[in-house]
Amino acid sequence: MSDIEVLDLLVLLESVGAQPWIAGGWGVDALVERQTRVHRDLDVMVLADRLAQVLDALQDKGFVVTTDWLPVRVELDDGIQVVDVHPVHPDGSGGWWQAAPDGGRYRYPEGSIVGGLIGGRTVRCASPVLQARVHSGYPLRPVDVHDLALLHEILSSDEILSPDD
Repeated sequence: MSDIEVLDLLVLLESVGAQPWIAGGWGVDALVERQTRVHRDLDVMVLADRLAQVLDALQDKGFVVTTDWLPVRVELDDGIQVVDVHPVHPDGSGGWWQAAPDGGRYRYPEGSIVGGLIGGRTVRCASPVLQARVHSGYPLRPVDVHDLALLHEILSSDEILSPDD
């Protein structure tokens, strides 16, 4: 997936009112303002109340649902690109929440969304602290190690190891 394809997908999701923000590898690359590796997919958070419109828009572009773990996430593939859609809900205090597989909620506090750059365009993405937090609790793959090294370039170890949540 190229930066142009990412930007096209974000424009599509914006056009249906989904207010997308990116996480995962592309989110890290947005924070460091350059593409640093090949990406298998685009992890994108969208307003949960716009999910039907997001799915319709992606399916109209030839995407097919390949993984349905709703309400947590749904992954779509068009044979070239993969989009991993995560529905989020405003929490009423400036933050967000997402359904967790165990029936709980992932909480994203106010300030979890920041600006980054992809292809010279400003995009909304998960903050460095949030990115570091979500890279825990599972065995790290080489791409995760790569992403964490980049996050360490922009955060001190104390911010990553002792989140204020």
